[in-house]
Amino acid sequence: MRFGVHVGIGKGFKATIAEALEKRCDTIQIFAGNPRAFKRTPYDVAAWDEFRKLRKEHDIKPTVIHTSYLVNVVTSNKELQRLSTILVAHDLELASRAGIEYVNTHLGSYGSEDRKAGFARVVATLKELIANASPGPMLLLENSAGAGNACGGRIDELGEILRAVGSPRIGVCLDTAHAWASGYDIASQRGVDAFVALVRKHIGLKRVRALHTNDTRVELGAKRDLHWHIGEGNIGPAGFRAILSAPGLKHAAAICETPEASHDAKNVAALRKFAASGTAAPRGKGPPRKAPQTELSRARGGRKRT
Repeated sequence: MRFGVHVGIGKGFKATIAEALEKRCDTIQIFAGNPRAFKRTPYDVAAWDEFRKLRKEHDIKPTVIHTSYLVNVVTSNKELQRLSTILVAHDLELASRAGIEYVNTHLGSYGSEDRKAGFARVVATLKELIANASPGPMLLLENSAGAGNACGGRIDELGEILRAVGSPRIGVCLDTAHAWASGYDIASQRGVDAFVALVRKHIGLKRVRALHTNDTRVELGAKRDLHWHIGEGNIGPAGFRAILSAPGLKHAAAICETPEASHDAKNVAALRKFAASGTAAPRGKGPPRKAPQTELSRARGGRKRT
């Protein structure tokens, strides 16, 4: 497993790689432009070629482009949906030209619309994006924290989208903080085992190409997106030991999106420590926390998913 953080590109790609190396990253995530705007940054051939060479020289792989926070491909708002599709297509094209392996995106929110109509729209949009994309990068769909009628908060819903799109170029990025906020108890070995079983059933473990390894201080099932430092929140050391030692996830890149860049090196070191110590962790220990009834609790004998 490779470990890294989200790094900036504003000071040039030499600085980007220097930051990654300083924080002991061997995988990274970047924004290709302003994450809070619909503006597309022109492609600088020389700069992106340099970035490719630097990544190869320092064995930094894979690289993930995270799309703008404004992306909402599931919305019924035609203009927002159009702009969102353009942005994702732009990042896929840039990734193809720059030799970047993955583009990661949030799907957005259904809003007040019926989920059936929104589901059909997101599937059609993803099919179109992949059909028109240049060869190379895989598009990763990130699970949401479930707030505001968001799309993709449930593992079974992500699986339904993958099957409906039917393309090997669509994968998944699992965010641990979002999973917790959606009601998946991943704070113990038992909880992680059940969660991984659901991912295997609905998504397929090979489709999981990246992990956003973020702790969180929100309550289980709170549907709030709030990241915290590794092992210092409610997921905690036991949860991260179990996640990072799960055999079916060893191939995925583990990338922190934790607050305060000054803590990045500490968080990467924590990931490495938990991954190393988790290989010998006893299985089946740790009582599950009380939580809302979810698909994960169904896997443990619960009744209903919210």
